[in-house]
Amino acid sequence: MACSIGFLRMKDLRVDDPAYVFTPSDARWRREINVFNENWPLDENKFLPGKSFETKRFVNILIRAKDGGSIMRDNVLQEIQILNNWIMNNISVPTDDLKFNLTYQDLCLSYDWVCGANEHIQMLIRRNDVNQVLDLHFPRGGTKDTPVYLGSIFGDVNVFENGTLSDAKLTQLFYFLKQDQKMVEEYSSKFSYAIETFLNQVYTSDVISLSFAHYQSLEDGLDENAKAFVPNFVVSFFVLAMYALISSFSLKSSSAKKIDWISSKPWLAAAGMFTTVLSIVSAFGFLFLLGVHYNVINTIIPFLIIAIGIDDMFLMNACWDQTSKSLTVPERMSKTLSHAGVAVTITNVTDIMSFAIGCITDLPGIQFFCIYACVSVAFSYLYQLTFFSGAMAIMGEVEREKRHCLFFYRTLCSVDISKMNEEADSKLQQIKNISRSASPAPFNYLSSSNSSFSSDTDSFSSKKTIPAEFAWKEQPSPSSSISEKSKNSHGPHEEKDRIVHFLGQVYGPFILSNSVRLFSAVIFAIYLVIALYGCYNFREGLNPGNLVTNDHYIAKYFSDIKNFWRIGPQLHVAVLNPPNLTLGENRDKLLDVVKSFENTPYTLGREGTVFFLLEYMNYLTDLNVEIADTEKLWNTKLNSWLKYTGGSTQWASNIRMNGTEFQSFRFQIALKNFVEPNDHKHAAKLLREIADRQPYNVVVYHEAFPFADQYLIILPATIQNVVISLLCMAVVSFLLVPSLPSGFVIFVSIVSINIGVFGYMTLWGVNLDAVSMISIIMSIGFAVDLSAHIIYAFVTSYGDTKQRVIGALESLGWPIFQGASSTIAGISILYTVDAYIILVFFKTIWLTMLIGAIHGLFFIPVFLSLFPVEFFRIPKSSELH
Repeated sequence: MACSIGFLRMKDLRVDDPAYVFTPSDARWRREINVFNENWPLDENKFLPGKSFETKRFVNILIRAKDGGSIMRDNVLQEIQILNNWIMNNISVPTDDLKFNLTYQDLCLSYDWVCGANEHIQMLIRRNDVNQVLDLHFPRGGTKDTPVYLGSIFGDVNVFENGTLSDAKLTQLFYFLKQDQKMVEEYSSKFSYAIETFLNQVYTSDVISLSFAHYQSLEDGLDENAKAFVPNFVVSFFVLAMYALISSFSLKSSSAKKIDWISSKPWLAAAGMFTTVLSIVSAFGFLFLLGVHYNVINTIIPFLIIAIGIDDMFLMNACWDQTSKSLTVPERMSKTLSHAGVAVTITNVTDIMSFAIGCITDLPGIQFFCIYACVSVAFSYLYQLTFFSGAMAIMGEVEREKRHCLFFYRTLCSVDISKMNEEADSKLQQIKNISRSASPAPFNYLSSSNSSFSSDTDSFSSKKTIPAEFAWKEQPSPSSSISEKSKNSHGPHEEKDRIVHFLGQVYGPFILSNSVRLFSAVIFAIYLVIALYGCYNFREGLNPGNLVTNDHYIAKYFSDIKNFWRIGPQLHVAVLNPPNLTLGENRDKLLDVVKSFENTPYTLGREGTVFFLLEYMNYLTDLNVEIADTEKLWNTKLNSWLKYTGGSTQWASNIRMNGTEFQSFRFQIALKNFVEPNDHKHAAKLLREIADRQPYNVVVYHEAFPFADQYLIILPATIQNVVISLLCMAVVSFLLVPSLPSGFVIFVSIVSINIGVFGYMTLWGVNLDAVSMISIIMSIGFAVDLSAHIIYAFVTSYGDTKQRVIGALESLGWPIFQGASSTIAGISILYTVDAYIILVFFKTIWLTMLIGAIHGLFFIPVFLSLFPVEFFRIPKSSELH
């Protein structure tokens, strides 16, 4: 209750900025963008598109012809111009006092108080008139001293042999809005949403189709992901609750298979589900109180906690059902916790450690997720050992008193408890009297049909696997044991007994046959080869479009924008310590810097470079001016040309002057083959290496660099986390399982499961990115659970290797199956959500549970059976069965 107060801070602590959440906190792009923002800050009245990285209120619209043809046809251009004029003049938002309606003309970023009007559309409409003075060479057109960059406004282009633009299938409209003051920024935001509403709900055209995005679109898409989790979580919780509730009922060992209303425990199943809710509320509320930020990805944590809590509940119930009903409730609880405590501890400690290790990753989104998951699992563990154990003790008293499991009234059986106990005491006294006589044979009261201690409803229990210390207080004679065994093997069993009996007496011997063991070796080899193939062919990168559902409007925008990234996006190169241009040697070195950026697999060459020095040298060449190292030519005349040339506004936005000297300047390089995440990663790495080798303190930046920094860190961070996690899991396994070789088997099985998860995850279309990295961290903890349980049961069983394998399957095979199948059933609802983030979690957890269950119930038992029991060096004190 106290922790839940923290939910009052929930809204304030939410962080959805993708550039912050999904990129390293000390990423290089943060320093690079600061360089550009400090040297060329946003001036709302001297604004040129593409020259500032501080714009946080904008709308971009990508337009293509509906028939898929060129947008350079007159009818298409006229339709685009009509849309452009409508947005600029007819869409408005009211002021807070409702006195005025603000249009784009009131809110736009301007140059000398004139709004940009997407002049390229009008230019194309009048291209026959201006063809004499405007060159459409792609990607840099215009005149020699007044370049017009076409690469950012036309996409999916075709060019003539001379490089002139032939046609384009995409064009882009830009609308940049004021953000300097808080109130104005709010109006700009409202205007962005007004355009969104108009384009999504009002605008229709038979000529053009469009996609668009504004500054808050991606955050809104992430928010919709979070909202999609709510109904899915409700459905998942209901499915798991029904699964747990149905599993909690025992059936009488009669042909009618009626429910046993005494030994069933539906309220205990409800307590188990409530434990998971309690853990989630406590953990999230506690961290909210501490002021820990969270992100939309954290909404997947409730699914994980339910899966872990349900698994622990099945394990504890199984261990309770294996205790003798002749013991008192405190004794049964002691036996249950002494056996289930280790299994539950392995489950939770390994999960806590996996998420704690994930916290060291330098990605805020992963840190937020792992912190909340780690604390949630810790609360789940605490409540399992306190709240749920207390509920188990209460229901144990209800069962001992033969009360109805739902309504707690005394059943007919409970009325005769005292009489039955008296009869039992009388029989015990008779046995003692007979035992004093030398001649009569011992009387086995356990095999008697009148025994009041045998139960008709021993849940999850096969008599062959009841631990030694769980046995009756009064031990029967050997003949009695044989009689009891005979009775159990031939008498009727209830449903759960039949499942356990099947696992131990049918399934166990079947998989231990030589032919099946040979078959398992072949299957495992095939499984491993396919998994390794997937691991070798993994793909890196989180496409921004994958952060939203596929039916969100921005998903189409990210698909279309790739056409602009194929050829034409601009790399910004800043020269922070420029040389003295009067010296020809310095000019040559500077041009060598430019060439080093132009001649790469990811850059277009000289035809895509926009640099004032190159334009000025072309200007001098056209005038047949002799190039000389004079102050007049490289100081006075250059500054005059920069001030009065047709491209003066562009050069002014690229140069910082200190009097007549250059303080810093920048130029742009056209990029190509800059489409997929791997392209962003390799291009960013290469271009930064080139910048680092240059003199003059060169810095580069592109808008995709924030995501590229994630791609650069994700593989080494994943390897680091996996290696550390595996080492920690190995230590935990060796400490909690009292057999060094058995601990090694756990370690090998964890590695095998995670290789399978990662390999098949890749083959299922999942990239290695921030989202899947979280999933891999989760899978390590789950892999420990599913493999360690069966091996721990093997170690604590008795007999030779095969007997121990069968005993392990009888003891924990059914709870392992229940835990894996319940989790798969609970998360299956996520498959209906058409969102990459959600599907990654679904695929990863589904693969982990399936592969883990196959390992725990098939591969590991077969592998254990290949070695003599002496190989495992199991202490006698560890044998509980």
